[in-house]
Amino acid sequence: MLSGKRITSIVSVFNEEKTVKNVIASLLNCELIDEIIVVNDGSTDGTSKILNQLFEFHQFRYVKFDKNKGKSYAMVAGVENSTGEIIVFVDADIIGLNCEHIEKLIFPLVSNQADMVIGYRLSEKSPKVDITGPIDVWLGGERACYKKDILPIINRMSKTKYGSETFLNLYYKSKNKKIKIVKLDGLIHLKKYEKYKLDTAALNYTKASLQIVSTVAINYFLVFNVVKKIFKMPIFRLVKWL
Repeated sequence: MLSGKRITSIVSVFNEEKTVKNVIASLLNCELIDEIIVVNDGSTDGTSKILNQLFEFHQFRYVKFDKNKGKSYAMVAGVENSTGEIIVFVDADIIGLNCEHIEKLIFPLVSNQADMVIGYRLSEKSPKVDITGPIDVWLGGERACYKKDILPIINRMSKTKYGSETFLNLYYKSKNKKIKIVKLDGLIHLKKYEKYKLDTAALNYTKASLQIVSTVAINYFLVFNVVKKIFKMPIFRLVKWL
């Protein structure tokens, strides 16, 4: 608990047998977190076996779906089962997570510097070929926000699948809420081609991209509100806002 706020960490998992154990272990070892919720979104690899073993010996809430429902649905299920005032979303396909990363995500919230905090991590094992870094800045799965701020939109959010982060960004921007990006040193996000065969990775990239585009199209009113705010904003504030 930090500054009297109860903190819940939510991990949405789908076929992450290589990394999920260490991610959950890191969260279990972080004293800042009061509650951990793991949502198994219909995994078909060894993920379920690993989670069952962890659940047998460690204390966290475990939600399991028989079939894959999509990342956003899993995230929302975690929120609905949470008791924390602050929600910290954590991806299951990351390496190097530690409690300092969690603190970096939480502190700007409790110190009133931001309404949502997004963690910037390396998007690949080798930073020399990190071509998606600028995109990952805004699409990072590690982010923290107040539960009360997202409760009104969880029904819409649940339908966005891989567009969940894009939806949250648009919503917060349209409401003129403060978003802060923090660098999570040492945290690495595995790309799909590092986890799957090339054809499977390509298919997953295509699916995720289409879901992000669909999220933007369906929520055009949020995009309109964001654009409207941009054109009404003085140039010196615009640079800072972007």
